[in-house]
Amino acid sequence: MNVIALLLSPRYKKFRHKLRTPGREKLRILLPIILIMGLWALIYIAFVKALYYFTAEEMFGTIAAVKLLSMLLVTFSFVALISNIIAIFSTFYLSEDLELIIPSPTPAWAVYSARFIETMFDSSWMVLVFGFPVFLAYGKVFSAPLSFYLLSFLGFFLLLSMLTSLAVLLVETLVRVFPVRRLRDLFVFIGLLIFIGLYLLFRMIRPEEFLNPEGFASVMDYLSIMSESSSPLLPTTWLMQIIRPYVTGYGYDNIPLNFGLLFFGAATLFRLAGHNHEVIHFFGFSKAVESRGARLSKSRFISALGKGLGRYFDASTSQLILKETLLMARDWGRLSQLLLLLALILVYLYNFSVLPSLDSPEATFFLKNTIAFLNIGLAGFVLSSLGVRFLFPAVSSEGRAFWILKGAPVGLRRILWVKFGFYLIPMLMLGLFLAMATNKLLGLGPAMFIISTTTIAILTVGITSLSLGMGVLHADLKESDPNKVFSGIGGLLTMIYSALAVAAIIMLEAVPVYRIVTAEYYGHGFLIKDYLIIASGFFGAIAVALFLIIKPLKSGLDKITELQI
Repeated sequence: MNVIALLLSPRYKKFRHKLRTPGREKLRILLPIILIMGLWALIYIAFVKALYYFTAEEMFGTIAAVKLLSMLLVTFSFVALISNIIAIFSTFYLSEDLELIIPSPTPAWAVYSARFIETMFDSSWMVLVFGFPVFLAYGKVFSAPLSFYLLSFLGFFLLLSMLTSLAVLLVETLVRVFPVRRLRDLFVFIGLLIFIGLYLLFRMIRPEEFLNPEGFASVMDYLSIMSESSSPLLPTTWLMQIIRPYVTGYGYDNIPLNFGLLFFGAATLFRLAGHNHEVIHFFGFSKAVESRGARLSKSRFISALGKGLGRYFDASTSQLILKETLLMARDWGRLSQLLLLLALILVYLYNFSVLPSLDSPEATFFLKNTIAFLNIGLAGFVLSSLGVRFLFPAVSSEGRAFWILKGAPVGLRRILWVKFGFYLIPMLMLGLFLAMATNKLLGLGPAMFIISTTTIAILTVGITSLSLGMGVLHADLKESDPNKVFSGIGGLLTMIYSALAVAAIIMLEAVPVYRIVTAEYYGHGFLIKDYLIIASGFFGAIAVALFLIIKPLKSGLDKITELQI
């Protein structure tokens, strides 16, 4: 145990060092904790209200509550399994400290146990954030005793442990045959394809139609479908059989058996994956540290792109743009997520194409304009998530090679400006496409079309500036995997600031847009008071947008010259 604690100590010391930093740094750590607590509260309140609504229906309320929890457990398990598989490549094979640990006389079982704990924590914390308040809500609504909370949380922990062991066993077995880096890319790709397929299937079958029992041939058919049990061989079924008696009021005698299955299943899988690790891990690690060559940078496409850039930009700028292109192309994990983005955009636009028409033209007109206005916020949140995922790590992705840029005669400020222009163009194209496509599908008038398109364009510039500026302020040039950078405190703060800016602009434009849309429909003019209200609202929104554009980028330009490796 002392060896395992020693291997885990660097992460603990790093966190303890952050806690000992000045007050502003402590605030950056405490703020995410406060936000997580707020998120717990929101999820808890939402589930309490939903479960009280279910229990009000005497015939199928309990069955619906049980089925909802079963579906959530399956969803949590799927997300945790995919997250574990992707995290294993970094913790077990691609982490830089392994170059010191593997040659040392550290026992293989200790390395496995320490990396197992790190992997389970890194891949399961988000599931715990969403799962913790769900169990609290079920305990509250069904007046469960203390044993419910103990068994459900301990059972959920054992389920997550089984998923981590299964992921380790699967990945390390396949690493024996396939190269580590290509296998990681393959799993990211497969995971995204599965997620896209499930998301599209879930949307196309319109599950909201099955929430109404009147859509079935009879109430008995509805109850029989809703009460179908899962396979008894699945660990989620074992956990469900532990929780079900506290919801339904019967079946308590099955709890010891199912808890025993979870406990011994988790222990068996943990030891089986550990034995497999001791046998084949070194072979996979030796393959992971081998160089892959520079085939991409020597390809004809990159050569032609370099020549094309040389016609429009000076030599240094064209080389910087080419470098950004290579950084993006080599990070297959980020490129593969573009498939997910494409699928979400298709579903996003599909939802606008199937909006129903209301009984009166007036109601339909105001519904479409309201949705178009709220779409500004939706598009802003989509662009914010993209900014955090793709733009925030742009500086950190330079890694230890940052010293080359710092010593180059180009200047770090110019490098940041090139990054800004490089990412701004695709972000603007996406933002304008979302705005124009949705406005076209809704059939809006010219006033709302111009307002929404212009607002999204300005927001896109601001989000690009915010993501890059915060990426400089929270840059981690020592991180071996830049994709981890956005999941830290800096990425969370960037998402929060972006969401607050989008919400502020929406609120400032709400009244002016309402007055403009109303005047457009009824055909009346504006009074002096209307002009003042409209002007003040739009000027306030412009002020927020300009602050979002100027302040983060200026801070990034000032900070980038101080970065050290």
